[in-house]
Amino acid sequence: MSRVQRITSANGRLKNLMNQTDNRICADCGAPDPKWASANIGVFICLKCCGVHRNLGARISKVLSVQLDDWSDEDIDAMIEVGGNSSANAIYEAYIPEGYSKPGPDSTHGERSRFIRSKYELQEFLKSSLRITSRKSSASIQSSFSTKILDSFRIKSSKEPETVVEYIGLLKVKVVKGINLAIRDMLTSDPYVVLTLGKQTIQTAVIKSNLNPVWNEELMLSVPQNFGPVKLTTSWEKQRSIYSH
Repeated sequence: MSRVQRITSANGRLKNLMNQTDNRICADCGAPDPKWASANIGVFICLKCCGVHRNLGARISKVLSVQLDDWSDEDIDAMIEVGGNSSANAIYEAYIPEGYSKPGPDSTHGERSRFIRSKYELQEFLKSSLRITSRKSSASIQSSFSTKILDSFRIKSSKEPETVVEYIGLLKVKVVKGINLAIRDMLTSDPYVVLTLGKQTIQTAVIKSNLNPVWNEELMLSVPQNFGPVKLTTSWEKQRSIYSH
């Protein structure tokens, strides 16, 4: 295979991954049509969040342009192995504290910076036993992530050292749209959907001023061996269970 053919093939694989529903919005703020990626973390990000990722340094986040940079097969393989934004966020945002809000597309640089550093550099939303020390290189970070998360799904609890929580897979939930939603803010509403499984919480993008929002967004949650119901909470109605034993 010639160099041109290899590049064309690699670009095709990356484009297919980028076209997945969950990768069409920024992994960190939900901005549409992200054109950048962190190759070793495995997420697609927008230009504003990209600036914060660059400040983290390549040892934490190896930032590449989807359109402008030449991608190595290793970088593309790493992205595909993670599986995209939903898979990565199911891990990096698995334990976001109750009441903690992710930044949105219109958030300030300071708000983005605090969240992204907490998420990737400090690893505050990650299970403590999965945290990777900053002394490791970006390649080691990707290797450790893959080994601990994508391959084995076995996690040791930091609070109960002798307890092993076995994850049997990932649950993908597609949030399509809302129709004629209840008004929650004077004349309109900013709807969003939150899914909770155990201590894991993941949220859709916030659709501003829209009572008929369309998300077409896939959310991913890790599924433990002994799992309870998945709770769905929206900005316009009470919590309810959508999946159980």
